[in-house]
Amino acid sequence: MADHGFDLVVVLGIVFHVLAPLAANAHNAVTDLVEDGKNVPGRLKLVETAGEQLLQRIVYASLGLMLVLSLMMSLAQSIIWVFSVFLVLGYSSPRFRLKGRPVTGMAVFAMAVTEPFIAGALLGDSWWEIPQYDSYQPVALGAFLFFWYFAKGIMKNVPDYAGDKAAGLRTIPALMSSQRSAAWAAAIATTLVYAAFPVLVLVTGLPDRLAYVGLMTLPAVANMISMVRARTQLEYNLVGQRDMYVSVVFLGLLLFAWRPSVGSALIGLLALAVMVWTDVSGRDSRASRHLDRTESEVSIPVGGGPNGDQ
Repeated sequence: MADHGFDLVVVLGIVFHVLAPLAANAHNAVTDLVEDGKNVPGRLKLVETAGEQLLQRIVYASLGLMLVLSLMMSLAQSIIWVFSVFLVLGYSSPRFRLKGRPVTGMAVFAMAVTEPFIAGALLGDSWWEIPQYDSYQPVALGAFLFFWYFAKGIMKNVPDYAGDKAAGLRTIPALMSSQRSAAWAAAIATTLVYAAFPVLVLVTGLPDRLAYVGLMTLPAVANMISMVRARTQLEYNLVGQRDMYVSVVFLGLLLFAWRPSVGSALIGLLALAVMVWTDVSGRDSRASRHLDRTESEVSIPVGGGPNGDQ
């Protein structure tokens, strides 16, 4: 969207935005031992295997490297680094615990997709330059991505309903009277954002070919029907796993529709391949092999969890 050529700055930006979620997930893994013991027990085994100290070192090493990269890119990216540190540490840290606040938590979660988009849109041709836009299309698409991933955050917390309630987290699903009502809320939110995309293309003058990406509404809604019908923790987690595939394909098609090219197609296929690899290899805590673990198979370390009370 910034019409910036593929150069060293873009490569540095890609590395920056790979390190950001790496740091965030590593930090989240060591602060959420209590709720993860109920929501995704397999994650506790992965944390135990990696070691909490290693994960903590990954967090700070990633943030440090991100600072170096941002200073090499531009002033705008350096400012974004400050914002990224707040997002990474504030989301699940015991002090701020933003993920435990219904709206704020989902807003921070939504920045996992929105913030890289903003960073890309601010790519200029010099360290000081900030590009100027003649239309509001970047703002419209950025706003859509925010609400799209906000809805995904609601869905993501439905499988975690019991554990989040037990841990006292005030996520939007946890405030619902039951997990089924939370599933309905997630299904409605997800359906609305996907259905809104073709309308966005129409009213904002985005390229007409982007409207075809709206076909992803069909698998997204089908998956939400499965969520409403789910009754077991395994079924809920499988819905969450499938939703990630739907999300990655949606973003891949959006990228390809915006700039049809071999490079765009390869980026989408690479993202999908990473998803498949993490699932098949078991390196994702919500991979199929971990979803059917029972709580008895793992234990929460003494002193673990956000408040050190378990």
